[in-house]
Amino acid sequence: MFKKTLAVAAVAGMLLLAAPAAANAADYTQGSPCTFDAAVVQAGSTATLICQPGTWADSELVDWTATGEDGASVKLAVLKATTSTVHFSKHSNADGSDVLKVTLPADATGVYTVAGHGESSDHTCVSSVTVASANQPITSVNDPGSSLPDTGSVIAGWAAWIGGGLLVLGGIAVALAAWMRKVRES
Repeated sequence: MFKKTLAVAAVAGMLLLAAPAAANAADYTQGSPCTFDAAVVQAGSTATLICQPGTWADSELVDWTATGEDGASVKLAVLKATTSTVHFSKHSNADGSDVLKVTLPADATGVYTVAGHGESSDHTCVSSVTVASANQPITSVNDPGSSLPDTGSVIAGWAAWIGGGLLVLGGIAVALAAWMRKVRES
């Protein structure tokens, strides 16, 4: 009975410790969506939209469209449009990545959305950035440079200590049982 309980505890401990490793093993870069380098930017500033390699087909023509409260004043790269949205086309890099500089109007407020559509892959990526007015400070930006999901450990500290302690106790119990068997046999 003790061996079965020990085995169940060992398996539970291994599963508890292996779950975050499995989450980290996923390849999030292939075909990942494009993201801005910051979630919130000041009005009048430039935000960088970054598309990871593999988002687009190699050297594919990507049609970009930006919309927002004052979309006519948004500049994509160095182009300025006079309509309510702005449209711009450019080729992705040889590895399917792309970087787009988006300059927002000085009086921008609210949320601006930039959408890219690949002509040959028919892949669409949409990303948004929230604009704080020039007199409103940016209070919180959660890791704006990362386009990958947070796959860190979700195990509570006490659970890791209990799991580790159970594994150590199990190892001691196995060693003690082996030693007692040798003593009885001799």
